[in-house]
Amino acid sequence: MGLLTFLRKVLARVPKAPPRVADARFAADPWLGALFAGLSDRYRLAEDGSQILRRTGRERFNKMPVWIQSTGRSVAGDYEVRGDVARGREILNERVTPRLAALGLSKGIESVEDWAGDVLTRRYQGRCDDAVTAAAAVKFFCEESELQINTAAE
Repeated sequence: MGLLTFLRKVLARVPKAPPRVADARFAADPWLGALFAGLSDRYRLAEDGSQILRRTGRERFNKMPVWIQSTGRSVAGDYEVRGDVARGREILNERVTPRLAALGLSKGIESVEDWAGDVLTRRYQGRCDDAVTAAAAVKFFCEESELQINTAAE
């Protein structure tokens, strides 16, 4: 058997990604439909209509700390930084704030709690009238940045 034939047989056995489920909410809301059209089939909208789900395995969708509000055309996401709070703020200000500011999102509420050590939680939020910009913000939160950071590992 030739290499090409072998590869075809192997690839024929690789499971296909599950088909994207049609969501009636996307047809009912043009902004929402355009936002999800700009995302891959790895994304869904939770039943509550605001939280983003992202497939990280073959078929499992996980809730992301990212929310959208269709009526207000807004996007929000939370970052959690464990460890040195001052260093955590520096990391977020260097890596996250400029990229999200370019998409129209700004720093929102911030809190520090003790969960077996200090944990800084910072929300970024903003209005994105353009669904393409909203999709870019969701992608940045979910794919292009770390939503959970440990300053000890930096």
